[in-house]
Amino acid sequence: MSAPSFHPLVIYVDGSSRGNPGPAGIGVAVFSANNPSKPLEEISCYIGIATNNVAEYEAVIHALRWLIKSGKKSCTIKLDSELVYKQVTGQYKVRKAHIAHQIKRVHRLRERLGEISFVLVPRADNKTADRLARQASNGVKVSKKSFKQRTLLE
Repeated sequence: MSAPSFHPLVIYVDGSSRGNPGPAGIGVAVFSANNPSKPLEEISCYIGIATNNVAEYEAVIHALRWLIKSGKKSCTIKLDSELVYKQVTGQYKVRKAHIAHQIKRVHRLRERLGEISFVLVPRADNKTADRLARQASNGVKVSKKSFKQRTLLE
């Protein structure tokens, strides 16, 4: 496996679900590779009731959408979900239909961009995105009766 190319942008992503499934949020932190201490953009978004894996994918999707919207073409996306990393990079097969839908969404967005590198990082190196994801789902109150997996559509 070759080393990832240098990209001027580094985007950290994370998803969070309280209850799995439960109230879920995503966090996206965009940094310039030249200034990794101060984010250029932070996204913290509540996505409804979802599993942790769906939230992780939604974070990747939000990052790709941000790239398209901002007119950027390439970046390095750093994430701490080994499952999502290995599925997006083709190392693991996708067996669940709802995750296959998420992968298709990721591929459709990637087709509109240049080179996107994915890097698996330790959770300790993903603190900003983790904080943003947790912030999005904290304080949301739902009853057990309302726990239904929401279909996330593009």
